[in-house]
Amino acid sequence: MKNIFTISLLFFITLVCKGQSLFDDLNTDNINEEEIIAEVGNIKITAEEFFYGYEFGPAFVKRIPDSKETYLKYLINEKLMALEGYEQEIFNNSETSGVLDEFKSDLATEEMFKDEILSKVRISESEIDTVLNSKLIELEIKWLYSSDQSGIGNYLNSLKSGANFDSLFLSQINDSVYLDMRMMNVTAFDLLKKNRLLYKIVDTLKAGDVSAPIHTDDGWYIVKLNNISKNMITSETEHTKLKLESEQAVKKYKMDLLSDLYVDSLMRNEKLVIKRDAFNILRSYLGKFILPDDKYDGWDLENKLETALNNLGLSREDEYPGIDLVTGANSNYKIEEFIVWFRNRENYLKFNKVDLINFSRSLENYVWRMVRDRLLTSAAGVKGYFENEWVVRQSNWWKEKIAYSAMKNKLTESVILENKEINFSGENNETQKEKLSAELTEKIFRKITELKKKFPVNINEKILNQVNVSQINDKKAIEFYAVKNSGLIPRPAFPSIDHDWGNWQ
Repeated sequence: MKNIFTISLLFFITLVCKGQSLFDDLNTDNINEEEIIAEVGNIKITAEEFFYGYEFGPAFVKRIPDSKETYLKYLINEKLMALEGYEQEIFNNSETSGVLDEFKSDLATEEMFKDEILSKVRISESEIDTVLNSKLIELEIKWLYSSDQSGIGNYLNSLKSGANFDSLFLSQINDSVYLDMRMMNVTAFDLLKKNRLLYKIVDTLKAGDVSAPIHTDDGWYIVKLNNISKNMITSETEHTKLKLESEQAVKKYKMDLLSDLYVDSLMRNEKLVIKRDAFNILRSYLGKFILPDDKYDGWDLENKLETALNNLGLSREDEYPGIDLVTGANSNYKIEEFIVWFRNRENYLKFNKVDLINFSRSLENYVWRMVRDRLLTSAAGVKGYFENEWVVRQSNWWKEKIAYSAMKNKLTESVILENKEINFSGENNETQKEKLSAELTEKIFRKITELKKKFPVNINEKILNQVNVSQINDKKAIEFYAVKNSGLIPRPAFPSIDHDWGNWQ
């Protein structure tokens, strides 16, 4: 279970270590982070919010003259639509408020981990050098594979009888098994990251050596270290880059170890159990939406649903009560809680659909991840991290961004409804999409024009000019889209303006 609960805490290492000092790095003794750049109705855009959104936002504004002014213009547009969302009580919608709650929880737990885990991480130069060297070592690995022990035994007997490994290796290759499915060229560092077990085996071999049979979850392997070489560092710049990457890798590894212990400590007294019938109901429910019909039917999920309902004294016609999915000593989690958690992340969750066993296993892992998230959120709440100043400031930025996005979605839905007879499967698909996009742009433009008459907008040009940013009118500015995949929910590092505003230029 330990691997299921690993939190994988590479929270943008640079941002975590320097997060709130990033503003000061470019604005030392220049401007206070709380200075107000603009007021939109009762929303105040601070120098700090502007700076982080600009730095981690789309590159199109950084490539043009008046970069800061352009960014602010579109940020004001989004704030105006957010105000409209507030008036329409957009957060009374459970989906919208649910997303905001998830983001707040992620921000709070991130601060908790910074205090309770990152602060305890200590790394040495020798550890950094070890990782750096592993990044320079290139390995060429080949292997023989069999799904069962008898098959790998036949390979082993052939090798003992004098058969050539490469001949046996080539005998595996056919129309459905390609070379890159039985060999790889990889650095020692990347191998350790991808497959720690295989790395430990290869680390004991010399070039040309063949391993003993290795058993894993998916079958049996015999591995040959075909070749090993070491790359040379050609410049000081490359060395600096590799050293920074190595330092971050060591830090991440130690953070993951500490996070394992931290989460284990939360889980230890809970004695959590997944309720089998509830799990089977959930599996059939989700399977109906995410599985192809042939697999749903072939795995007999409809009958498994009936059996689970009968076991709980329920039928399809019943209005289901809250069904416990996971029970523990101090807390229970219901099917409905998982479904809400799932909907907020479904674009980022991938299920193994090879067979029912693997599908069930991947769903079970997500159930445990949901439990982990809820326990961490609870711990952050008890320790007061939701009231942390940095968490509160970011939460307000995200609330406004989510309100804007919800209002934009409403406008998008209205455009689609007005064009409901359009057929997107025809030859003019792209033309029709362009038509809808143009209509949406026109609708947003009219809405913003209307809102500017409704809500006062005041800009402090002096403060705007004083804020230093890294790039202005730089034709070479590249798109930097930092997404935080670890933590409780995937999200950008900071809220920023939509990339779609680039189409308005």
